[in-house]
Amino acid sequence: MVQRFEACCGAKDSYNRADVVKFVAELRQEGMKQSSINGRLKALRLLCQIQNWEGGFPRLAMPKVKNSEVNRPLFTTEQVVHIISRAREVCSERELSFLAAASVYGLRREEVGTLEVCDGHVKVHTAKNGEATSQMIPDAIKDYMKGYRGCKDVRYMTRVFQRIMSKVGLEVNRGYGWHSIRRALATELALRDVSALNIVRFMRWSDTSVKGEFGMLVIYARREQEKIDRSIFEVHPFVSAWSANA
Repeated sequence: MVQRFEACCGAKDSYNRADVVKFVAELRQEGMKQSSINGRLKALRLLCQIQNWEGGFPRLAMPKVKNSEVNRPLFTTEQVVHIISRAREVCSERELSFLAAASVYGLRREEVGTLEVCDGHVKVHTAKNGEATSQMIPDAIKDYMKGYRGCKDVRYMTRVFQRIMSKVGLEVNRGYGWHSIRRALATELALRDVSALNIVRFMRWSDTSVKGEFGMLVIYARREQEKIDRSIFEVHPFVSAWSANA
């Protein structure tokens, strides 16, 4: 298990919280249950004692998660890139605007059809009744977002997702939906060593839902959404797939 950890995070004399989170994300991407992940972390705690990591073993404060939640279907990065590539050839302007927004911002189903688009930004009204968030539109999807026309009917948005999957020739089982793209994005950002707090704020999780994880940092850390968006777009796994020359 330590060898797997080193293969994921590199062979170093000491590791930090970001390394452990990256490894946990990799295990979850494989579909490993939370109880099994907890067992793997025991080996890392022993490694921490042996190497005497600075600050000790990082506090993860992971809530209890149902196996059904961890094992909900998600796309691989390669699948999402394939969906985008094929959709650009066969989907309508409106379908492409929904897919572009979902893949770039990791939108929930209820959020895909309720965006406000203006002045190079989208305003996302979160499905969790949180504060609306204004986020930058990267150049790669600006033309696609011109075809955006919202729809508050979530059942219709489910049919749109299914229609896009049919057009791109991807057969998906029950349980797949817009959230499968959201999970793929969150997982890939974690694997790319993006700051956990930046992921939380880019993906629009509420500060109260992660206060136990970050303590008072979520209160005192200044939220500069545009700066966060720019940093995420630099390593975003799907933005480049929308570029004209992709």
